[in-house]
Amino acid sequence: MLATKVLVGVLAGILALASGGYASYRVWRHVQGSQPRPAPSAAVVLGAPTAQPTAALARTPLPPSVFVRVPYTPQSPFNQWGAGNPHEEYCEAAALLMVGDYFKGDGRSLIPPAEADAAMAQIVAVERQSYPAVLDLPLTDIGAVGTRLYGLQPAVTPVDLDQVEHSLAAGRPVIIPVMTHGVGGQKISPYYGAANVYHVIVLTGYDNAKGVLYANDAGFVQGQNYAYTWATLSAAIDAQAQRYPQGRVMLVFHS
Repeated sequence: MLATKVLVGVLAGILALASGGYASYRVWRHVQGSQPRPAPSAAVVLGAPTAQPTAALARTPLPPSVFVRVPYTPQSPFNQWGAGNPHEEYCEAAALLMVGDYFKGDGRSLIPPAEADAAMAQIVAVERQSYPAVLDLPLTDIGAVGTRLYGLQPAVTPVDLDQVEHSLAAGRPVIIPVMTHGVGGQKISPYYGAANVYHVIVLTGYDNAKGVLYANDAGFVQGQNYAYTWATLSAAIDAQAQRYPQGRVMLVFHS
């Protein structure tokens, strides 16, 4: 009888997760904890700029690997998730906070949770005031909020790997829009669940020998210095372009 009750309980739990849909997926993908990923080694490592990022590094040929030290926060620093929780829609604010703090000269690896949570709430308040009822902000709107809050000048341009690498080599993090699943339905990271949602990711480096780009992905707690292949990201950008009119673009800020 006890074994039967346990089995019934397990099945009930599975059914509850399945019926929870989007909310259950969100909770699952964010609460899987881990230690922050160490910074990758790179031929060129760029710290927080004290002035305009140097354009000399954006040369051709590019360095074989570059890493830009952008401080990290997940979009929910205290793992607060679920239906109706505002952190479900904080990815744009998290990206802006990380990049904005970088241009302010923040050399920390991690933004403390309480500080990050308060700062993102302020950013979201500006987003909602500027773009009422719009939860999935296009890069042009994210750029405008970045100008308002940080005094940065945004540039939204077509995205390709060469332009991403040139921007990173110049010390400029790159924000890209993706769906959490690629065109073929493949999850871009195992930390994402069944629902396919709009998301933005901050790219912080590349390594040509390893064939990867490094990202501060605020969508899950393991997202600091997370390695993606360009094929994975490009497919996710394509999937986003099929749903949103902004197309295949990237956002880079200039101080």
